[in-house]
Amino acid sequence: MKTPTRAGSSAALGVLYAVSAAVVFSTAGAIVRRIDLPAWDVTFVRSLLLVAAILPLLAFRYRRVVDDVRRAGLWLFLSALVLAGSAVAFIIALRLAPVANVLIVCGATPFATALLARLFLHEPVSRHTIIAMIAALIGLALSVASSLRAGAALGMAVAAIVMLCMSANYVIVRHRRDVGMEPALALAGVISALIALPFAHPGNVSWAHLPWLLALGPGQMAIGLLLYISALKRIPAGRAALLGLLELVAGPIWVWIFDGERPGDLTLLGGIVVIGAAAANVWLDSRRTSV
Repeated sequence: MKTPTRAGSSAALGVLYAVSAAVVFSTAGAIVRRIDLPAWDVTFVRSLLLVAAILPLLAFRYRRVVDDVRRAGLWLFLSALVLAGSAVAFIIALRLAPVANVLIVCGATPFATALLARLFLHEPVSRHTIIAMIAALIGLALSVASSLRAGAALGMAVAAIVMLCMSANYVIVRHRRDVGMEPALALAGVISALIALPFAHPGNVSWAHLPWLLALGPGQMAIGLLLYISALKRIPAGRAALLGLLELVAGPIWVWIFDGERPGDLTLLGGIVVIGAAAANVWLDSRRTSV
């Protein structure tokens, strides 16, 4: 049984992992802008590179991985399936709707995660966490309000699939936090590569694209997913998903830094609200743990 001190340290480390994962994931937009390839080509190559990056880790921990696969069973496959589904659906959503429309739908992820965790894991959701989620969603809505466009209902419907897949994976990994779910990352890469292959043209990829694709696959995607898996072993799924909203705030900031595209005033205001809501929730959680 964990002592209060050990439990608090573990939770603090979980928050650090979740925030780090959000920051890593947020670099995707800035990286993708430097890859002059169709979306399906990027998805296919990124998936292959993800598999290539994860396999050495799995080989190094071969005995433990075999044990994890045996113990996780169907849950590991389900995690890989929803991860692959979120990756593919995200690409499709961006083809059907503007980024802003897609992001505001994905911003509902903490609500769906908290609900699923409550239903299937019986994880309590505190009143201040619910308030923080509502505040964060308002902040996200503010940040994209100036760029919303009508006529993107189908794209937003596909984005809802992304949101549900992400929420499901949070809950699955949290449910099986007793085992390592890293093999699911490699399997997700295989599944998403197979889905993208019929639409991709790998011959378009040149050596000039490779550094950015490496940054996107083994770098941004693999490291971000590994950090989130580590976070979900230490903190509830709803809190991890709430902290994950920082990705949607940090993304435009990277584009601002590297491409000189300054976010609008509403975007900045919404970002401050999201960060403030997430920070307040973590602080209140830490106070309740220490009491």
